[in-house]
Amino acid sequence: MNEQKIFSDRRLKLLNLMEDGVAVIASNELLTRSNDTEHPFRQNSNFYYFTGFLETNSVLVLSKKGNDRKVTLFLEEKVPEMELWTGKRLGPKEALNMMIIDQAYPIEKFEQIMPEIITGSKNLYINGFDLNKTTKAIYQITDKLWKSRKKSSYLPTKIHHLDYLTENLRLVKEPIEVEYMKEAVKKTTLGHKIAMAKAKPGLNERDIHAIMDYTFKMNLGDGPAYGMIVASGDNANVLHYIENNSILNDGDLLLIDAGAEHKLYASDVTRTFPVNGKFTEIQAKVYNEVLKAQELVIDSAKPGMSLSQLHELASKSLAQSLVDLGILTESADIIYSSGKLKKYYPHGTGHWLGLDVHDQCPYLDDQCNDIKLKAGMVFTVEPGLYFPEDDTSIPQQFRGIGIRIEDDILMTEKGNENLTKDIPKTIEEIELACQADYIELLKSGI
Repeated sequence: MNEQKIFSDRRLKLLNLMEDGVAVIASNELLTRSNDTEHPFRQNSNFYYFTGFLETNSVLVLSKKGNDRKVTLFLEEKVPEMELWTGKRLGPKEALNMMIIDQAYPIEKFEQIMPEIITGSKNLYINGFDLNKTTKAIYQITDKLWKSRKKSSYLPTKIHHLDYLTENLRLVKEPIEVEYMKEAVKKTTLGHKIAMAKAKPGLNERDIHAIMDYTFKMNLGDGPAYGMIVASGDNANVLHYIENNSILNDGDLLLIDAGAEHKLYASDVTRTFPVNGKFTEIQAKVYNEVLKAQELVIDSAKPGMSLSQLHELASKSLAQSLVDLGILTESADIIYSSGKLKKYYPHGTGHWLGLDVHDQCPYLDDQCNDIKLKAGMVFTVEPGLYFPEDDTSIPQQFRGIGIRIEDDILMTEKGNENLTKDIPKTIEEIELACQADYIELLKSGI
């Protein structure tokens, strides 16, 4: 299917969900990193979902008035002098030629043209909680129209939070979205295999971070989908550890939470493995308990289940693991029901995955019931156990161990598909992968 037709169809779906009115979706803005330099630009996921357009300083406007529907794009004009500094721009004229839209204007004309588009509309759809410059401009334009003494047509009397519609549209992935995520997984798989082969005592976490970053960017790869976590030893007990600058010590485990991105679609994978390539007896016991919980959840994930039900399965399994490991002496039921498990397993078992690594989709329906899994949904399964070094209530032999195992799961009509199943995960697979030649692995990806 023509790529532009995909975005056009999505816009049509959104228009069909709207009452008569106007929807406004803005691109992301450049963020200053330091003085006059910016962070690398990453497009707003909703804006990209409906346009496929990667430029900043742009706004998509959908208008629905009876049978009259229009798609308008505001974007930067082509100015050769600016393109010398910031790169080529599509410009309004070429946008009309390349994209399936009705109108295209320079962004400078946004505040001039929007009053005409808004007038005659009873409903305004916008992300009302994000007060970016576009949202502020729309509020000012609408306020000015309302205060006019010459109101001769409808003006918006209702403001709708647009994300309520877009989040539901994004929840079930189209085949092309799944294809993009599988492409991201290919680089993620190679990256984790290379990390296992590369890690050795004496290296730094940043060495592993760097080689994975390179792997994710090879062959025109888009790079990491999020800030990587490369956490050795006790660092793994910091859930969002981002320093990635400690020495890898012999006998420690290395937890890596990292996924590649393809066409803005994310993968999200965690593996935990021994720095020296061989699990100790205690490490193996804890690892297999986490793996048991993860495999239980994946095997149980079927249409009609919910993520909260899967979390309950993982939690009860890990509660029993704390008993079996000798960490706690109460029954698994008491550990789970009393909340004591949260000390060792403080996070959820999974989240939606797509254009965002924590995809902006609902977990509850309009009646506040759990969303039920169905074909096309993609989510993670990531149980873990964490035993901080400084927690003297934990038996000594377990302190400093932090283990998480995470895979990306696609729901199918009858069950699920583990998209990241080819990344070594059992103890035997991991120890074998740690003995591989990372240079040969790199060559295989070039």
